[in-house]
Amino acid sequence: MPTNTTQKKDAALDDVLNQNIEATEQIKAAANELGVVHAVLSTPIPPQSAEGDLEAAVERTEEIEQQLNETAEALDRSNELLREMGANRHSSAPTER
Repeated sequence: MPTNTTQKKDAALDDVLNQNIEATEQIKAAANELGVVHAVLSTPIPPQSAEGDLEAAVERTEEIEQQLNETAEALDRSNELLREMGANRHSSAPTER
């Protein structure tokens, strides 16, 4: 029968895994968005429509930057949990003689 500590570690690992999966999906979505913005910025645009399209592209890049920063923060939190779990594992491991 698993101990309460094992159950807590399993739950923590599940949390970290879920956070990393979500962060990965956010990064993929942001990368796709950047591809669209790149296409807009690299396409010749008639002068009359350039201003609106460029403004929209700049605004979207700001939004994507925010998404990537939030995703990086989520990954930082996940990594901190992993570090804590590793430290706890090492401190609770029996000492070899």
